[in-house]
Amino acid sequence: MNPAAISSRVVDRIIRREQRVSALINIALSAVFFLVVFGTDRRALQFGSTDNFALDFFVQASAIALMSALVPSLLVWTKLKKSGVLLTTAAGIGRNVALVLVIGIASAAMLAAGCLLGPWNGLEWFVALAIKLAYGGILGFVGTTVALRRLLSRYRVEETV
Repeated sequence: MNPAAISSRVVDRIIRREQRVSALINIALSAVFFLVVFGTDRRALQFGSTDNFALDFFVQASAIALMSALVPSLLVWTKLKKSGVLLTTAAGIGRNVALVLVIGIASAAMLAAGCLLGPWNGLEWFVALAIKLAYGGILGFVGTTVALRRLLSRYRVEETV
């Protein structure tokens, strides 16, 4: 057996914990940045030039994708490296972060296109907030999942019972 192998259950437990943490942190940060950028006045937000709600998805996606891939990957990599489980360098983390960043930007492009090309001009403030919170949580969850599964994929072993 590979001395650097860890069980599937351990990998899944690590990933589930980091998914939850990432989703919650990104929901909270999305709320804070939404309030800073769009304010607390309950008004209709415009997708285009006035409020640029649609284009804000790119900023949000970039920040969340970067942090949801980088931070959990470095935390898990450091913990497993100290315990002697990982015997390699962190070189693959950069590739994983780049992949999650591409996923985030692609999802932002789809959302922005839907906003700008769709039949509406804007959204009510509370609906826009809910969309931003949901998007932040989902992208944080997905980004962490992709990054950690790729990081830990070579160390997973199937268990025979």
